[in-house]
Amino acid sequence: MKQTFARTILAAAIGFSAVTAYAQDAAPAPGALSQHQQNGITYVNGGVGQEEQSAMRATRADYNLQLTFATNKTGAFRSDVQLDIMDAKGANLLSVPNTGPMFFAKLPPGTYRISAAAEGKTFKRTVKIGAGAKEMTLHWENDAPDDPDASN
Repeated sequence: MKQTFARTILAAAIGFSAVTAYAQDAAPAPGALSQHQQNGITYVNGGVGQEEQSAMRATRADYNLQLTFATNKTGAFRSDVQLDIMDAKGANLLSVPNTGPMFFAKLPPGTYRISAAAEGKTFKRTVKIGAGAKEMTLHWENDAPDDPDASN
């Protein structure tokens, strides 16, 4: 009876160790990025800390929309942005809370409307995605929230 109990405890300990080791292997490495998808659009969000910034920059070429959110032109980043991306017809394709400071997405060619909100200020921008990447930085204190391309 004691041997059966000891074997049961040993088997449980080995099983627990295996699960723990697997969980540690499955955990993302510091600075690793997780791709997300919404309505068929693949995106990554991050850039908090040097490791994440390096990881984001390393994947930059894989995405044709590259957004950065900052508090001012000196480059202080922000990561509290509610981001919404709509197609040309106004259909909401992406709605991502707590975005930033970097956000990269793979969008099909076309025209999109971006809405980025934080601290009671909402930026509206129109972007045209074609063969090359579209890069945009929004500076909360310095940029006008209204879309300079809205007249197009």
